Amino acid sequence: MLLTREADYAVRCVVEVARSGRTSAARVAEAQGISPTFLGKIVRSLAKAGILATRRGVGGGIMLAQPIEDISLIQVIEAIGGPLCIKDCLQTPAQCEHVDGCPAYPFLRDAQDRLRESLDVSFARLMAGPDAAPGPSAAVAPVLAPALVTAKVESGNGLRKTRVASSTPRRDVS
Repeated sequence: MLLTREADYAVRCVVEVARSGRTSAARVAEAQGISPTFLGKIVRSLAKAGILATRRGVGGGIMLAQPIEDISLIQVIEAIGGPLCIKDCLQTPAQCEHVDGCPAYPFLRDAQDRLRESLDVSFARLMAGPDAAPGPSAAVAPVLAPALVTAKVESGNGLRKTRVASSTPRRDVS
C-alpha cells in the first residue's frame, strides 16, 4: 500500500501549522521544502476538509480549523487521497462477487481495521512523541506504530510515494 507524496506533504503541512500557529503558506513551503504551488493545492484540500482555515490579507494566513486534539493522522491522509483502503473489496464488499467465499477476506479486513486504528491518532499525540503519556488513541498506536516503516519510493513516472510496510514478522495461519 502506498501513501502519495501529496499525503506526506499534507501531514508535514499540518505539523508545521500546528507548531507555528497562524503562518503563511510561503513559510510552510520553505520550512518543509515543498513547492509553493503544490502546497497551495494541498492547503485547499485540507481547508475543504475542515482541517485548516485560510484567511487572505493583513493578519491572514493558514491556521488549524479545529483543536489539534481533534485532528487525526487518518483524517489528513484521507482528506488528500480519499478513503484509505488496502484492497478494493474492503471498501465496497457488495461489489465483489468473491467476498463470501474468500478465505483471505477476514484477514484483509482485520489488517485494514488495524491500519486505520493505528493511524487514528491525534496530531497532539503525534507531536508529543512516542514517549508521551498515553492519550485516548494511544491504546493501539504505541503497539502498532513502531511496526510501521516508511520508505520513499521512486515510481516510473518520477513521482515519489511513501510506502507503509510492517516490520513485524508475518504470522502464518494454519
